[in-house]
Amino acid sequence: MKTYLWIVVIILVLGLVGGGVYVFGFRSRNSDNNPTNLASEPSNGTVTKFIQADFIDLDKIFSVSKFRSGSGHDFSGNGETCRSMKHYFAPNWSQAGENLRQANNGMPPAPNGTNDINIYSPVDGTITGIKTEKSPIGEQIYIQPDSQKDYTIRLFHVYKNTGIEKGSKLTAGQKIGVIGQYSTTDIAVQKGRNNFISYFDVMPDSIFAKYIARGIKSKNELIISKAERDANPLQCNGENFTKNYDSDPSFGNYVFLSGYTGDTASPSSNSSNPSSQNPAETGGNGISREGGG
Repeated sequence: MKTYLWIVVIILVLGLVGGGVYVFGFRSRNSDNNPTNLASEPSNGTVTKFIQADFIDLDKIFSVSKFRSGSGHDFSGNGETCRSMKHYFAPNWSQAGENLRQANNGMPPAPNGTNDINIYSPVDGTITGIKTEKSPIGEQIYIQPDSQKDYTIRLFHVYKNTGIEKGSKLTAGQKIGVIGQYSTTDIAVQKGRNNFISYFDVMPDSIFAKYIARGIKSKNELIISKAERDANPLQCNGENFTKNYDSDPSFGNYVFLSGYTGDTASPSSNSSNPSSQNPAETGGNGISREGGG
């Protein structure tokens, strides 16, 4: 009788253990397939449109460089090389601005408090870093969005407002600094350590409407695809382009906006000769990925 009872007990114990193993294995497999454990990107391969405000006074901007352009210097990631994976924003060229640059060792003059171009935080977020540029033009500001903490927005050549420091909490649309009326700034959107995507890829249509109002038909006008750039490669020596691609309009580095309202030369004086517009040079050509624009 005792032997029979022990057999029953052993069978019950084995049943409980086996059931626990089955349940654990079932739950583990379900957990692996649970969407909450997957990457935050949508399944269709698009990215979240998390920009909440444009980062610049667009009415004072005359041209925007294309993502993967040959403007400025090599700024690349994602396994790509020799291309500028960010956007330069520039006011119109003018002889007055050129004269001031020549008198300032080729650098654009600092903001004067009168004709400056405002720079805003494009998201609710936190400043995670402020770095000195290698060229003496403002500083580089790193912003982590509250809603997308695996991203960093990098703004270049900004003369920051008093009180804007590492650790500062920002609200979308908050003014954080300025650039001078004859200067440029650039913006990069970084995911993780070394992956870059276009600012316009994370911009909702409600904000992009401002660019449509300035003559841009679609975001594709502002982005050179990887396939197109790979088929038409640029040449680099280290982080420098081997030629000034901005001076050759056939490379189509920039998109020119309509309705420019800046205080420099009128758009008509420049539209017929895009090669005269070389905005990235004012930002410091050949500056490293980490240190500057």
